[in-house]
Amino acid sequence: MREAYSDAVGQPGPDDAAGWRQLAEQLQAALQSRIVIEQAKGVLRERLGLPIDLSFELLRTAARRRRMKLHALAAEVVESFSTPDAIVEELASQPDRYPGAPAEERAFETEELARRVNDATAERSADDSRVYICECANPYCTETLEVDADEIEALHSRPGYYLVLPGHQVPEFESTVITSSEFHVVHKHDDVRSTPA
Repeated sequence: MREAYSDAVGQPGPDDAAGWRQLAEQLQAALQSRIVIEQAKGVLRERLGLPIDLSFELLRTAARRRRMKLHALAAEVVESFSTPDAIVEELASQPDRYPGAPAEERAFETEELARRVNDATAERSADDSRVYICECANPYCTETLEVDADEIEALHSRPGYYLVLPGHQVPEFESTVITSSEFHVVHKHDDVRSTPA
């Protein structure tokens, strides 16, 4: 009876160790594929400012057009900082279908995240001086600068002010209000800061 059921549902029989091993490998591969697809959705959401459901639709549609396996395109998205051609071509073919968040909103969110990290670092700092991350709009910036915790606290006591390295400011979205050889302080334009998240 058990063997008949196993045959009916496509499962290995109770004594079929090789069959169960193969089924376990297939399930593991399916799980790994799903994980990569979920990661790619998140990357596209962050990179393009798309809602998560549109990120998946973009990924799926681009894979179909290129006759690619979905998990293969997802792996390309995850493994590189550059956007794969299949995604770029799909965006170009239907720009109205994938309305991402405006660039200024994404820049604001990136700077706000860096600001929050620096605030947390300053709160945990045992001494006056500490290394902080650049609060620029580039999500891939990994550069740091050294300032006093008091300077961070004073700067962040008012909304819209960010500490960036020289040359990291974005004039379209912000004004430089303080310059020095070590860092610049930029102030977000009010219309950018009032953009709904």
